Amino acid sequence: MSSVNLIAFGTFGNPNGFTQTFFAGNPLSVKTFDIRGSIRVYPDSKLYSIRKEYKDGSPMVAYAVYTYAKEPSSAREGSFIGSAILFIDEIAEENITIRCLNEFHENLTGKNVENDTLSVNHSDNFLVSKLSDFDKIRFNLKKIDTLDSAEITNKQLMVYCETHPSALQPMFKRSLDLLNVYDTIYFTSSNKIAEWVHQKNIFQFVQKDGFENEIRKLSEDRKRKILETIADFEKEKSRLGDTERQVCEDIKGKIEKNKEQHAANAEKITESEKNLTKISEVYRTFSRKIDELVNQLKTADSSALNSIRQAYKENKNVFTENIRDLKVPDLATVSEPRLSQRPEPFKQSGPYLQSYPSERRERTDRPDTFKMATFVLSLLLAAAIAGLVWLYLYPEKKVVQVYSTQQDDNNTPQQEPIVEKQTVDTIPALQAKSNGDIETQIKNEIDAKSK
Repeated sequence: MSSVNLIAFGTFGNPNGFTQTFFAGNPLSVKTFDIRGSIRVYPDSKLYSIRKEYKDGSPMVAYAVYTYAKEPSSAREGSFIGSAILFIDEIAEENITIRCLNEFHENLTGKNVENDTLSVNHSDNFLVSKLSDFDKIRFNLKKIDTLDSAEITNKQLMVYCETHPSALQPMFKRSLDLLNVYDTIYFTSSNKIAEWVHQKNIFQFVQKDGFENEIRKLSEDRKRKILETIADFEKEKSRLGDTERQVCEDIKGKIEKNKEQHAANAEKITESEKNLTKISEVYRTFSRKIDELVNQLKTADSSALNSIRQAYKENKNVFTENIRDLKVPDLATVSEPRLSQRPEPFKQSGPYLQSYPSERRERTDRPDTFKMATFVLSLLLAAAIAGLVWLYLYPEKKVVQVYSTQQDDNNTPQQEPIVEKQTVDTIPALQAKSNGDIETQIKNEIDAKSK
């Protein structure tokens, strides 16, 4: 966005008042150069100024010169004509700027002022000439890097000093740094202008020694802020050291605890794998016992039934106890090492340094793969055990449909379904029946198998 702009302005009385117009560069909306009410310009006097402004984040520095000129239709005092060079992002060397500014203003007043009176009624009507060294300005620019921030202070300073080019050049150069404190700095060698400003006391007035003092105060203030920032950095470093030790100790403790839990979980998984084999063996053993008891019942007489039933109960109790003892242990969860506290953001002491980077955003949790795997394994193992127990303790029920033939009033045979639910138990002796019924049932089973 770097550009160089030439602006001409003045006070023209009714109806236009103060106006300003761009005559080179890119016209844009900027603050006016109107000083009516705060500074009075007298005949045969000059007033220079340097000011800062910001546009869309870009720093702008304007150099201006004011001289006395009556309004076309009024004899009011304090009227003036002026010229300005506005730089955006980059500025020229002070000697080139002063030479071009004075040349532009001399051409402006020579073509638009007669007998100390403006010959036009609006800045748009000014007659201007192209500067001989204007193109040189564009090829001798340097970055505006003395402004520490885009802060507008709304403070102005008037300096009473020599304003010929050789004296004004170092004043302009040093004023760039002082624009961090003031928005606009004026320079004049006119006693009348200086006295008027001093009496009005609208803004601060100093002489050359006071200007040097302002530069010195700025330098001391910067040194103070640098020392404060160094102290802040050292405190931050000390806090970081303490925090680092605490955080590392916490994480080391969690790591050791996780190692212990992983070792314990590995032992539990190994034990569970062994128990899985034992559980299968317990089921097969009990199943074989049931087959043995059934075979005994097939050949035994009624007197042996009670002993067989008692043997079944004992084997079932042993089976239940073995299954209960071979349960799958739960696994201990493993914690994810995380910072117990986050470093606080650095707070700067002054406006001249960039702030410490803001604290990091909290990262999202990630699932523990080992924890998920062990959980799924435990769930599947428990489901398998429960399924086997269910099959043996709660056998499937069969539904048998028996049809009986009836006749209606028209002697038409009808089949009416009669649903009979018969429960087939693994061990028939578990049903509460009388001895006579049991003997009859055993004989029927033997006869059915012998056929």
